[in-house]
Amino acid sequence: MVFSMLLSLFTVNVSAATTVDLILDWVPNTNHTGLYVAKAKGYFKEAGVDLAIRRPPEGSTTELVGLGQAQFGISFQDSLAHRFAKGLPVTAVAAILEHNTSGVIANKDTNIKSPKDMAGFKYGTWNDPTELAMLKYIVELDGGDFSKIKLIPNQADNSVIGLANKMFDSAWIYYAWDGIMSEYQKVPTNFFSFKDYAKELDFYSPVIIANNDYLKKQPEQAKAILQAIKKGYQYAAEHPEEAADILIQAAPELKDKRDFVVASQKWIAKQYAEDLSKWGVIDESRWNTFYQWLVDHKLVDKSLLDGKHFDNSFVQ
Repeated sequence: MVFSMLLSLFTVNVSAATTVDLILDWVPNTNHTGLYVAKAKGYFKEAGVDLAIRRPPEGSTTELVGLGQAQFGISFQDSLAHRFAKGLPVTAVAAILEHNTSGVIANKDTNIKSPKDMAGFKYGTWNDPTELAMLKYIVELDGGDFSKIKLIPNQADNSVIGLANKMFDSAWIYYAWDGIMSEYQKVPTNFFSFKDYAKELDFYSPVIIANNDYLKKQPEQAKAILQAIKKGYQYAAEHPEEAADILIQAAPELKDKRDFVVASQKWIAKQYAEDLSKWGVIDESRWNTFYQWLVDHKLVDKSLLDGKHFDNSFVQ
């Protein structure tokens, strides 16, 4: 009943007018700034559409897009794997960030400076099999003993709060938000990224996904929208402080955190793409390397290396 009500909130008539829906993965943050810039600058109007940027019902964005209740959404290559393996009809159509900026943040007092140092300390986990497999992988590559890490459920509002309150000693974060937040809140931390310890973990996080039926029926509209989004991210990269203010205007709850949002935006502006003309493009080899790693570690029971799960044509 509740799920049916949620679906009704996002029901979209693809053939109607020019309104198109995109559901975020979480609350508005600097991963999303390019979307709001594109809207504020009129890029969607120039493309002949009105993109409605919606906040998600918790944990259901990918499924809603797959069910056709929105044309676009924000997701992640790692969590998409299990949906792809089950045949969910969505396609990744743009990489928001060129490289994986996630990793482990640790309370500086623990002197955890690399994965092997986590032994004997508490790690705040989401208890996701892929998360724990990646953590085990980099700990063992670094010469550490994963079995000696104390796994604690991460129930904090955010990982910085959890570290500050000593709920755990380390946790997986996305640096542009929680990493910068730790600096802003003066919580002393160390950070190490997954990709620096294993190139096969340099997956795409986050990505823009689209419903497959929509892409088939409205390819020209989809491309116009993705090109407008690309312009938004290019502008955000080149004008980070203005872009941060546009994000704050769209998400007024961030108004009292402007210094933090600007700092986050300035950091992430350099992560969108090294060559902004190629923003959004997914490298097939790197995409497949991560999915091969998932297959090799028996985290998915179906090969995902058929080239059907992402499409660069909408951003090129």
